[in-house]
Amino acid sequence: MKMSEDFLRYAALDAACTKEIHDGFWPNLGHFQTAVDLTMKLFPVLMFMQTRGIKVNKEALASTRVDVTADIKTKQEELDLLCGRALNVNSSQDCQRYFYSELGVKPYTNKDGNPTVDDKALQRLVRGVAGRPGLRQAKLVQEIRGLQKLYGTYLNLSFDADDRIRCSFNPRGTKFGRLSSSKTIFGTGTNFQNLPQDFKKFLVADDGYVFVEVDKRQAEWVVVAYATGDANMISAVEKGIDVHTHTASLMFHADPDLIKREGKLVGHNTDADYIRELRQDQLSEFYDAKWPRTMSLRQCGKKSNHGLNYDEGPNGFALINEIEIPEAKRIVALYHQIYPGIRHWYESIKRDLAKDRTLTNCFGRSVRFMGQWGDDLWKSSYAMIPQSTVVDSLNDGMVRIHADEELCGTKGFNIDVLAQVHDSVLMQIPLEFIKKEENFNLIRGKISDYTSPDITYNARTFKIASDYKFGLNWGEAHHERNPDGMVEVDSYEDFMTALEGWQNNERAKRLA
Repeated sequence: MKMSEDFLRYAALDAACTKEIHDGFWPNLGHFQTAVDLTMKLFPVLMFMQTRGIKVNKEALASTRVDVTADIKTKQEELDLLCGRALNVNSSQDCQRYFYSELGVKPYTNKDGNPTVDDKALQRLVRGVAGRPGLRQAKLVQEIRGLQKLYGTYLNLSFDADDRIRCSFNPRGTKFGRLSSSKTIFGTGTNFQNLPQDFKKFLVADDGYVFVEVDKRQAEWVVVAYATGDANMISAVEKGIDVHTHTASLMFHADPDLIKREGKLVGHNTDADYIRELRQDQLSEFYDAKWPRTMSLRQCGKKSNHGLNYDEGPNGFALINEIEIPEAKRIVALYHQIYPGIRHWYESIKRDLAKDRTLTNCFGRSVRFMGQWGDDLWKSSYAMIPQSTVVDSLNDGMVRIHADEELCGTKGFNIDVLAQVHDSVLMQIPLEFIKKEENFNLIRGKISDYTSPDITYNARTFKIASDYKFGLNWGEAHHERNPDGMVEVDSYEDFMTALEGWQNNERAKRLA
């Protein structure tokens, strides 16, 4: 099609105006060049990931659709029988009427004080309380809703004609550099960041390949440790110990072995009466009434590590974790007592912001904070350096892997970088290469070097360690439900053990 002179003139003027704007603004924004460079480096690997896509096991998907439909019908029939009437699981009003009026259960409320039958409320109904056993009906409502969501949102996704799923990765989709993703421009695929495990098992490595996923271990917490210079945090990182157990041990003056024992005993139970009875019955010689009422000691350490590094207050912590405000106040105070460096770090961040409202991370990425001066801006600024440092570390590693001819070149190992989700990168590797020990060690070593580089902040150098999982599909391994899924691998011996297990399954036999 011949372009008109008017169209060409418009395009030329548009380009000229853009150049004038750039030339006018850039002298005052030059320190943001690093962020631009980091983004531009990503494009080759992002284009490859979007083009390559991930293979879908359509046969298994079709079979599961039939099974899920039948399962929903069976569970609905059981639910209606238990209720003595038809219950509409998708009607909040009908579910509230049944549980809170017909059964007479004390209503669970949301943050606004209104009755709710959301997932958290249903989970409480499932667990029960002292004097009332858990309700099978609530469990069935949960399960039916979950199956309906799986079916409607994921089992009927649109795939491309070559039976692969793709997405569009956006390198500027978040404030601090983390990738976001969405459907392709053709309306196929989905947001990879929210894929449930029950769907991931349908995403499989190409024939003759095996998946490897590199996942950064407690990444943000590690960066906070070195950014704050807190001795207790750094000690945990450098000793390579479980940081959640470490935090709980310091907060409650309990031996790490006791933390682990109590964690196995309590698990993920949140019923205060039940937890207290367990502790008094089996840990009476250690039991302390000041222990958290609705979670295990390790869970308290984990929730604190995940929620309190960026100045989350007691009210927010109480709401998120469904605990009383006085208990939340005590937990927040204990956390900052054992890690005093965090609050000192807050003050240093505020001083840096006072200069030019700009912060720079370990990779030179700069972000300017132009919002209203106050708590919201400060909390966002505290998160910037840890979050963006983790992102840039992972992005840089992904770029280096893709550019390495020995790893990804057609004359090398022909590794494909397929996706980045949160703090992990998914790749696939030809099995014929990786099952040889010398190749396994070479590939694992190079990937480790690229994804766990030396990072320097405030004259301290550190690494963010990674966990490695291998599998024939992207879902978590389960002996019965998903035997070919992702399993953690620490050594070549672990990999060969996993391979031996896969080869007992039908799909794995096709890899030989």
